[in-house]
Amino acid sequence: MTRPGTGPDLAVGGFVLLLGALALWQAAIIPTSPIYAQVGPKAVPFAVGAGLLALGAGLVASALRGGWSDDLEEVREAPPTNWRSLGLLLAGLAANLVLIGPFGFSIAASVQFVLVAAAFGSRHLLRDLVLALVLTLLVWFLFVEVLGVNIGAGVLEGLVLRALGRDVM
Repeated sequence: MTRPGTGPDLAVGGFVLLLGALALWQAAIIPTSPIYAQVGPKAVPFAVGAGLLALGAGLVASALRGGWSDDLEEVREAPPTNWRSLGLLLAGLAANLVLIGPFGFSIAASVQFVLVAAAFGSRHLLRDLVLALVLTLLVWFLFVEVLGVNIGAGVLEGLVLRALGRDVM
């Protein structure tokens, strides 16, 4: 038996279940071509849909056991908006949009990474930049080589391909 007042908790769980079902339905209707031998365009949407269903089921189960939203003993006032961090986050998104065309994925995503890290309080610009470049090049390489998805080679990717003695895409 649910506690009085757990209706909103149950509604949230049901909504997440509905989102999961919607994601699975939409993933099922994604057209695929026979050239995908391994991982096709449906894999990630199916994983997201399954994750949403699992999360929704957990939320519904928690709501049926009494809910979670009334367990808060004190409600604290929200801190003031950190406009600097919000500005850095938005600058990261804008930088990615502006830079990805002319410079490619790795440079655009690295600039975004550094700005988002700064928004979360990092003061180590050089460390963040090196980490970002390594991670974005690794992600790019995995997309191109492992998944076989050509996301294009930008400036940095072209240098890496030339260093490996391969043609630039």
